[in-house]
Amino acid sequence: MPYSPAANLVSNLPQAQAIHYVKTFIENLKAETPFLRQCTRMELPENSGNQVRLFMYTPLGANANQSAEGTVGSGLTMAVQTVYALMGEYSDYANFSSFAVATAIDPLVDNVQKEMAYRVGQSLSLLVRTVVDTSAYAIDNSVRILLPATSTSSYTTNTNTQLRSAVMSLLGRSVKPLDGRGMLGGVIHPFVLGDILADTANNSPIDILKHTPEGFQKLEDLGSTDLAEIVQFPSTDVMFCKTPLVYLTPSSPGYNPGSGAISGLSALRTYIFGRDAVIAIRLGAKGDTPFGEGNYQNIQCNVVRNAPTSQADPAGLIPAWTSYRVHFTVSLPPDTTMRLRYIDGASGIS
Repeated sequence: MPYSPAANLVSNLPQAQAIHYVKTFIENLKAETPFLRQCTRMELPENSGNQVRLFMYTPLGANANQSAEGTVGSGLTMAVQTVYALMGEYSDYANFSSFAVATAIDPLVDNVQKEMAYRVGQSLSLLVRTVVDTSAYAIDNSVRILLPATSTSSYTTNTNTQLRSAVMSLLGRSVKPLDGRGMLGGVIHPFVLGDILADTANNSPIDILKHTPEGFQKLEDLGSTDLAEIVQFPSTDVMFCKTPLVYLTPSSPGYNPGSGAISGLSALRTYIFGRDAVIAIRLGAKGDTPFGEGNYQNIQCNVVRNAPTSQADPAGLIPAWTSYRVHFTVSLPPDTTMRLRYIDGASGIS
């Protein structure tokens, strides 16, 4: 004899239809914000105007001519190059009603503060990157390296050899390593990192490192999934930071390797920085948000909770907010020889 079906189902039991809300939000995807780390950082003192002027002596050439005995020659006239940087103010805020603060299931203000910190980090990185992307090769056309391409399916990806060539191009102009690090700095997209690691040709990273146990460990480090981990390719002396926030050539009109745009083909930019390649300047103003090296994880935006009532808000309807304010500018050095390189090329990874 078959059993009778259940008399009580979820459909007629409202308590069984309750919704459980997970108060811990899923972490959203955030890229690293490393461009400020590649800069020489300076500070404009408070109450010192809104412009910074950078100076540089033009180097003197060698003098292989002997001095005439007993004759006082002519004195040297020094040449000085200069460039201006205009300070800018950047800010944002998010405020919250008393009702929202009292009813939200998450620590609302703290969580939004973290999102605001990411906005600051992205903004600083973008400001640095924009100066590099739009100004450098107009001053010194040796800055930009274009990898060959003929179609959307036929192109040259970045390699360890290209990185070494860019490094030597800088060393051939007496560009020095970043202060305190003894190495050049770099920013690389994970797709380009994958292209370089996929290269199995002679003198590729795999070919160089495969011969020793230490080399195999180095290969493991190169392929690390930790986005914050620094990457150093063999024989390059560049400390690369990984981030997808690099310049991407739009697929329309397409990447132009020098022979015309290729519709539908995008290219990613890889950056290499020497000392004083880019100058980042903050204003030492009271109340500004500290941003250090521009790493968003270390930025603490302003947070206000339980703000007192005031004439503007007598009932205290907006008791909480989070905000940031920075005064910041970026400049290239006062030189016609740039201390950076970037390599544009399509990637085999998407």
